[in-house]
Amino acid sequence: MIRQSVASDNGGKEGKWVGGIIVAILLVAAGLLPFHQDKTQSQPLDTYQVAVTELSPDELAMVAELRLAHEEIRNINQDNREFDNQNRWPNMAELSELWLAPFIEDKSWERKGRHQWQHLNGAIYQGIRREKQGASSVILNSNSPEPDIWLALSQDTTPLVINKDAVFETQQLIDNGWTQIVFHNDSNEQSQTH
Repeated sequence: MIRQSVASDNGGKEGKWVGGIIVAILLVAAGLLPFHQDKTQSQPLDTYQVAVTELSPDELAMVAELRLAHEEIRNINQDNREFDNQNRWPNMAELSELWLAPFIEDKSWERKGRHQWQHLNGAIYQGIRREKQGASSVILNSNSPEPDIWLALSQDTTPLVINKDAVFETQQLIDNGWTQIVFHNDSNEQSQTH
């Protein structure tokens, strides 16, 4: 009788090879990862601008409400143009009737500084803070598809006054000490390496 011992095939060698290959792939991927990133070079902001990431929580909440209100205001204007053939922007009474924040006087309005809202001209809305705490005074310009929001971050800021027949220009805000919120730097130079 011939006896021969046969080693059991439990996959030990193959498992070590598969484990080694996985580790090698992970090491190569980790080594190449820095070369597979987007490179962004941002231009510095102008002196009258501030990045949205630098705002206080109260001001961020106000900006979030204004971004939503901006869409509604533009939709109302679009409806007025399509159905009534009038390029009419909603006034403060209309915005309040629609319960559109931040234009309604509710608990959130009280917490944010009891802003007194005015419809200045066309698509320009100004909220002047009446309390010391809360978000800064603010201006919303809804003339363009993207909201243009300005804050009174310095003590030297004066409220904006526009006559009904006057043409609004951004330089008026800069001259009066207002600070423009920048949501993203449009002048970023991006190069993708993948």
